[in-house]
Amino acid sequence: MSDHHEKSANEIEALVLRAARGGGLPLGLAEDLAMATAYLDLDQIATCPCHKGGSATSIPTALDLVAAGEGPQTVVADRATIDAYVASVEHHTKQTLIWEATATGAIFQRFEPIKLTLRTPKGRRVLPAALSDHLTDMAAKTLVPETDASRMGGAGAGLTDND
Repeated sequence: MSDHHEKSANEIEALVLRAARGGGLPLGLAEDLAMATAYLDLDQIATCPCHKGGSATSIPTALDLVAAGEGPQTVVADRATIDAYVASVEHHTKQTLIWEATATGAIFQRFEPIKLTLRTPKGRRVLPAALSDHLTDMAAKTLVPETDASRMGGAGAGLTDND
């Protein structure tokens, strides 16, 4: 059996969205992270960004502040995650983010209306098995446990599922 799982961009985005929600991120931040995964080098991330209080919170917050003219903003995160968020925001705003890498993250300076080259989303990719398992475990935290009590409370298809 292979230790890698090839997935479409949509499958990866959906899995990351569910994992981020399982990690406690609010819906909007989870959606931002999921959109950024289109540009994320999955083999280069140092830590999972799906947890509340991590880079999935600090990077979008810093980008929002810079967009509002409140730059520069410093973020602490791994380079792959920063690159993915920057590519995503540049794609969606059609503006260039002026920023610099630091030893622990980045400093976001400002947006400029000039656009050099938009990066192409990565598309279908191989999801490393350990990352796939971790994301699946995080996503499972959003599910209701299978118990008679949960079914009686309205979870699932109920006791009369006949389709």
